[in-house]
Amino acid sequence: MTGIDRRSFLAALSAAIAAPLGSRLALAGTPEPLFVSACFDASDAASVAVFSLDGHMLFNTRLPDRGHDIAMRPSSDDLVVFARRPGNWAAIIDRNTGIVAKVITSPPGRHFYGHGVFSADGGLLYATENAMTTGDGLLGIYDAKAGYRRVGEMPSFGIGPHDLAFLPGHRHIVVANGGIKTHPGTGREILNKDEMEPSLALVDPQSGTVLVKTDLGAALKGLSIRHLAVTATGEAVFGCQFEGDPNEMPSLVGTLTPDGKTRLLEMPEDDLDALKNYVGSVTLDASGTIAAATSPRGNTIAFWDLTSGRYLDRRRMSDVCGVAAAPMNGVFLATSGNAGVKLAPVASQELSRLGGTELDRWIWDNHLRRV
Repeated sequence: MTGIDRRSFLAALSAAIAAPLGSRLALAGTPEPLFVSACFDASDAASVAVFSLDGHMLFNTRLPDRGHDIAMRPSSDDLVVFARRPGNWAAIIDRNTGIVAKVITSPPGRHFYGHGVFSADGGLLYATENAMTTGDGLLGIYDAKAGYRRVGEMPSFGIGPHDLAFLPGHRHIVVANGGIKTHPGTGREILNKDEMEPSLALVDPQSGTVLVKTDLGAALKGLSIRHLAVTATGEAVFGCQFEGDPNEMPSLVGTLTPDGKTRLLEMPEDDLDALKNYVGSVTLDASGTIAAATSPRGNTIAFWDLTSGRYLDRRRMSDVCGVAAAPMNGVFLATSGNAGVKLAPVASQELSRLGGTELDRWIWDNHLRRV
């Protein structure tokens, strides 16, 4: 399914909520911290779930189709779950109960790319979108205080914007323009494979202007820039997926400084080969100094020290994609499509299984966020 109208969404959601939802703890004493991810079960029933670090599920709310990333509204209980691209719905869900408060849909001629980010006060939601007739990338603007009414849009200053993030201070947004043209009529097919235009853009949301736009050069035009994580100093870590000759192995993870300077993070050839030209998610540890990148195709989590740019190591985890910082420095929480949820410390080869068996039966999707 590439799109769904509001009435169909609500009908499907109503039927899903009436169905058994597995564990619904919703207990006031649920241990912190909590994490959220889209997931689905062996019957392909899609959900979004919140669970604790000790492996207990707080809730599991059904969705009519696969979700992608989740944006958390500051000073609010709202979680916004975006449809997997190209989709045209986003569900606003109460982070404490799992109850669906509202559903928004992209306007005609637009679709979501699966990611969004809130302004510092939680008043505005910015979502990456596609103008289907032209293929131009957009940031749709939604007023959360007015029931998530769409109040405008601005250019993403590139094609195929995917992830986006505010820099510290919340004055500027960095956008990962994947450079790939798609259309809901052809699903996830790349329509411009020989003419991709990946880029990173630093946008001023107040004026709708671009402050910095940079690419990785003509030789790397097949390197689609997809996901982001931002440090406390404003350096953005980006992860890529290479759509060029599969025999080539460009670096897949890099950094962008606020003034537009990029560097690609190196790693040994065998370790780079293990990523299979695909990074599914990037994040930072609790200290903000270690970056992790996952490859579900390569069954690999890789780590870098951002201060020096030095490659640290990698861990093997089957079909790993979602990754988030654990509360401890140098430790990550990782989710898999077939291996449950595990703690991945940089300093140890051992991956620790999380909690009991409750989380193991779910097929965890692309992204993991701390609530």
